[in-house]
Amino acid sequence: MIDKTDKIILDEIIVRHHVDQKTASLMGQSLDRINSINEYKNFKYEPLEEFEKRLPKLNSLKEKATESFRPFANRYHTSLCASMGVPMMESIAMSKKSGNYEVFHALFGLTNAKAKRFGLAALYSALQGQKNDIPNTGDIYNIVFDRDSPWTYRNEVEHMEEYARYHFNSYVINEVENLTSNPFEPVISLYELGSVDFIFMQTEHDKVRTERLCTFHTVNIPNKGDVLAVHMTGDEKLIHYRKWGEPYFTIHPVDGNIKLRIVGIADQRFMAD
Repeated sequence: MIDKTDKIILDEIIVRHHVDQKTASLMGQSLDRINSINEYKNFKYEPLEEFEKRLPKLNSLKEKATESFRPFANRYHTSLCASMGVPMMESIAMSKKSGNYEVFHALFGLTNAKAKRFGLAALYSALQGQKNDIPNTGDIYNIVFDRDSPWTYRNEVEHMEEYARYHFNSYVINEVENLTSNPFEPVISLYELGSVDFIFMQTEHDKVRTERLCTFHTVNIPNKGDVLAVHMTGDEKLIHYRKWGEPYFTIHPVDGNIKLRIVGIADQRFMAD
């Protein structure tokens, strides 16, 4: 539920912008759902066997999330990852027509604060987990700004916060402006089921390339430690994991050998060499 301070700020925004009762109710309900996500539970390392009990539900939600964005990808002949920007921009356009654009500009201070708390929980979780080595480029690495490489646990935490903000804001504005459907609803459901990051990735297996939805989860794997589970849509058990701050195209096998390759994701900072 939304806390007292956030509720006071929300009420002030509603009064200041003369928001009607129906719209105010939708805003409150969507913010309640975002604030009900327990980031400390999401970033708590759980035993592998407990995580795998949730995989049937996780796969069902990921299939639903994938199909939510497929119509946009097909319409604009783009990737599933890029297609997520379409309903976001459409809802922004609708907010201008409905007169709610400035309201959302203020309202997103609350969702961004929630994303900040999500990122803070991620940082403390990363400090306790297995991390990659400090990048060694041959020059002096700037440990203050992390500007020389994206591959640090601190930059990964910032990426998680950034994507949480994107998803939280997109869910709220679509929930209010798009009364027909909200493609970000299953995205939020995945956060509610313990996901800490949500990324469509270009993968290759047996020379066949496929775009698959990947979610990360904090899991304790025997003999591997506290790591980030890398779960792809359709995997009936956990097959891959990463350490905090490792490149997204670097995945390790839980058992056996690696058969899947990550060949690209949307964020250009994190592309394979």
